[in-house]
Amino acid sequence: MELQPPPPPPPLLPSQSRAENEDAAGKKKNRRRLPTPSELVAHYEKQGMDTQGASFKVIQDLQNAVFRMITTTQSKKKGDSDPDITSKKLDVIHSRLLQLESKLDSKPGYSQAVGIGVASAGIWNAAVQIWNSVSRATSSSSNA
Repeated sequence: MELQPPPPPPPLLPSQSRAENEDAAGKKKNRRRLPTPSELVAHYEKQGMDTQGASFKVIQDLQNAVFRMITTTQSKKKGDSDPDITSKKLDVIHSRLLQLESKLDSKPGYSQAVGIGVASAGIWNAAVQIWNSVSRATSSSSNA
């Protein structure tokens, strides 16, 4: 697969100057990158919180941001019933979070995975011993 050169910059509109076009490109580069969850937890841990408290604070901040995003998008749209639509969006988000939580809860933890591995090894060893016994019994009866 060959690397393709980057696409050419969009052509200037007659009303735009080169400086305005470069200004717009500079704004895109200067956009702030969103921090990762681990960076947020580390930030709150530096403020003296323990790991669990920092995790809860990050989750709370996320919930507040989602709620603000939903309510601000509704204030931009006029003619819609704000409380009804906000409530519907929150219900959809809540149901998705419940699905995600149930998927995480259904996965075995470390101790459960070790237990399953030990049990399966025991079952495998028992099956091998049964197979060897049956094969010895059938081979000795065919020799006689």
